[in-house]
Amino acid sequence: MKVSKYIILAAAFIGIWGFSGAVRAKSAIESQRTTALAKPNEVIPSYKTNLIGQARDINSQLEDSKEVPEPSDDRDSEVKDDKVPVALSQVGESGESIYDMAKINNWTKATANLNSLQSAAKQLDAQIEGKSKAELARLNSSIVALSQAVNAKDRQSAMRDANQVTLIAAKMTVPFEPRVPVEVTLLDYYGRELDIWTAQGNTAKLRTTTGEMRRTWNALRPSILARGGSAQVKKFDTLITRVEAAKLTSEYGRLATPILDEVDNLEKVFQ
Repeated sequence: MKVSKYIILAAAFIGIWGFSGAVRAKSAIESQRTTALAKPNEVIPSYKTNLIGQARDINSQLEDSKEVPEPSDDRDSEVKDDKVPVALSQVGESGESIYDMAKINNWTKATANLNSLQSAAKQLDAQIEGKSKAELARLNSSIVALSQAVNAKDRQSAMRDANQVTLIAAKMTVPFEPRVPVEVTLLDYYGRELDIWTAQGNTAKLRTTTGEMRRTWNALRPSILARGGSAQVKKFDTLITRVEAAKLTSEYGRLATPILDEVDNLEKVFQ
């Protein structure tokens, strides 16, 4: 009986000690938590720091994935839509540059542009097919004449031959369906023709050029309006009317530069 009492007392003592130990353990844990919160600057073990860093990286990646993608560059699609060979575009641009340089008697730059023109023209043999082969032969003949004019520093001949190069190059682009209609390039050509024939006082050529300009503008005008270019149409209508009313070579000459400037604005409608 006494043994049983001792056993019961021992069990009770152990139970009480166990409970109080658990309480003390819990208290210690709570104390550690409080201490950790009270000491924000306390150094965190490295393995915990790594875990926190990884978690932040994941959150950052998730936020980045929500960003709206950048819009595609329209210029990329425009380049793909324009099937004109690069060499052919370079021929036209070089011809125009030679015209500009010859006009101001800058023969150093005119010669440099002539070299670029000849280099680009050589590449066209492998790129031009069908009916355009005949135009290519005309182009090569014009380049020979232009080369002679530039070497001789013949201003008027160089301007005239350079402009012919731009005309032939423009016609050669038609099968490739250029983004900017060929009529825009032709109006540029006719604007330079006004300049050329004004300098030579050739009123017959000026009248012929004016008629061609009117026909070309009538063909292009609807496309400009369809693209919302009513302001550009109004300005060019006025210029065409004025050049048609011109009587003196000086009147034609005064309109050449405004026409060329406005052609640049027409081109922007298609860009």
